[in-house]
Amino acid sequence: MNSSLLKSLHNCQTLKSLKSIHALLIVNGLFASSDILLNKLIRLYFRFGSGTHAHQVFDKIPQPNVFLWTSMIHGYVQTKLYTQGFSLFRTMLRDSVAPMNFTITTVLKGLAREARLRDGEMVHGLVIKYGFDFDVMVQNSMLDLLMRCEKTDLARCVFEEMNVKDTVSWNSMIYGYCNNGRIEIARELFDMMPDPNVISWTSIICGYVEVGDMSEARALFEAMPVKDLASWNVMLSGYVDFGDLDAALCIFNMMPFRDVGSWNLIISGCCRMGYVDSARSYFDRMPSKNVASWTMMIDGYMKSGNVNDAKVLFDQMPEKNLISWSTMIGGYAKNGEPQTALELLKCFKKERIKPDETFILGVISACSQLGVLDAAESVINDYVGPTLLSSLHVSTSLIDMYAKCGNLKKAAQVFETTSGKDLFCYSTMIAAYANHGLGREAISLFEEMKNNIEPDTTTFVGVLSGCNHGGLVNEGWRYFKQMTDEYRIQPTDKHYACMVDLLGRAGRVHDAYNLICSMKVAPSAAVWSSLLAACSVHRNVELAEAAAAELFKIDPHNSGNYVLLSNIYAALGEWRNVAKVRATMRRNQVRKNRGSSWIELDSMVCEFVMGDLTYLNSENINYIMDLLAEEMKLEE
Repeated sequence: MNSSLLKSLHNCQTLKSLKSIHALLIVNGLFASSDILLNKLIRLYFRFGSGTHAHQVFDKIPQPNVFLWTSMIHGYVQTKLYTQGFSLFRTMLRDSVAPMNFTITTVLKGLAREARLRDGEMVHGLVIKYGFDFDVMVQNSMLDLLMRCEKTDLARCVFEEMNVKDTVSWNSMIYGYCNNGRIEIARELFDMMPDPNVISWTSIICGYVEVGDMSEARALFEAMPVKDLASWNVMLSGYVDFGDLDAALCIFNMMPFRDVGSWNLIISGCCRMGYVDSARSYFDRMPSKNVASWTMMIDGYMKSGNVNDAKVLFDQMPEKNLISWSTMIGGYAKNGEPQTALELLKCFKKERIKPDETFILGVISACSQLGVLDAAESVINDYVGPTLLSSLHVSTSLIDMYAKCGNLKKAAQVFETTSGKDLFCYSTMIAAYANHGLGREAISLFEEMKNNIEPDTTTFVGVLSGCNHGGLVNEGWRYFKQMTDEYRIQPTDKHYACMVDLLGRAGRVHDAYNLICSMKVAPSAAVWSSLLAACSVHRNVELAEAAAAELFKIDPHNSGNYVLLSNIYAALGEWRNVAKVRATMRRNQVRKNRGSSWIELDSMVCEFVMGDLTYLNSENINYIMDLLAEEMKLEE
């Protein structure tokens, strides 16, 4: 009976069939008849991703032996539940069950993955106690732990004291040194190694790839006696990361065999270099694709601004995961289509997938662009729990979102509760105060920040913008000079645009013009636009014409510049010049931008463009507008 059950377990392919066999064991009273059966049952439950059922089986065993304890610990480690595995190991010791060498190696593997050196030292004490200090398997596991904990010198001591060193011992040291950036020592060991295998060669090649020495990596690769798929992929990955697409393609075409990872690497390389059409060609030629293949291609389209082809591929995907959804929603947000991003979010909610930080950041970005507070609050309530709120990236994005949605009070609350604030977090809050016209608050926070964190170019844009919106001319000049003299930061066009706008708003248009003339970088359209806007307010035709002339060269199709100059002439009654500007617009085929506005209704953004009658309720809206117009006439 046991042999037939063992055969059934051996042929078991699904969790459902395993549960049936488990039930059969219980019904026939054979549950505890064989440790071999129980061991197989526990391992299969873990293999099918049901550690809970494995533990239920284990809990029903009256006195589990060391093999069963080890099966449970191994199952937890294999499924990356390292803490549970170590906890069970400690329970085993409390129950006075002596470990085997395989128990120790399994526990050390779990501790190594989490770099838990202190617990590893405790286990090492047990190694000595139970006489495993000369067991090569245990010693190799200890080498791996020490290397992952960056204790290379301790690992070397253990290695040198080993009476017997096998290939795994040498490989653990070579791989460990490479991972810790000690490529020279790794190479010394590699050259000393009696009989390096394919893993040894791949590890040292990978080490050179990691430090960017592709010439030495290639030389070793060429000298490699036997190359496997992993070694080919390491070289391919190295060239892709290095940005040498020609060399990557050469390796790819030389490969005697490829897996999905090889194809994904070459697609990624083409997309990184902006060759999206080439990437698509490789994508279409793939013998088989996984979720990563589809997502990489979608990401390539999104980064090139081709949102339509990205959406077509996304709709064709046979299987979608969280990264796929994040790529689409984040891609829409980055390409200026936040409304589409939020519409796709509705579809995502139906999938019941738990979002991660990257996904949340994409959604927050979309909400920030639209300024839709209801939709933003809905996302926060649905997805942003204590874990994500503890993330500095998420907190900073929320500050930016609340500020752009008009709720500065909430932005300040998030800022105050954020721990470990960095430069970007401070800069975001300073910019929020500035954009809301609270120049004094922006300056106060800037001064607070300087006590612990040195400002950068972005921070100074924020504080200068705060001075600008607050009309703080003297403070603006002081910070502008502080930036260049004290912090040695060269002003960019954004800094100059803030200063020109600040001086212009104060009526000092000639000072603003002189500042532009002293710029060490070419003035951008934003700089000249600030001067033109100031000239419009203060009706300085001479400087307005100078600013407009530069803008017509830099941005000849921006209708706003023509209209602004025309309005200046009209305000002064210079109708002939107004006509000239209009004629220039017609000659250059410049079209005036259509006005638009939007409102948020039931967490939805409704946009209205001048002259657009395609909106669903346009007839009703126009009817109400006519009624309101009549009411206003009657009130007059």
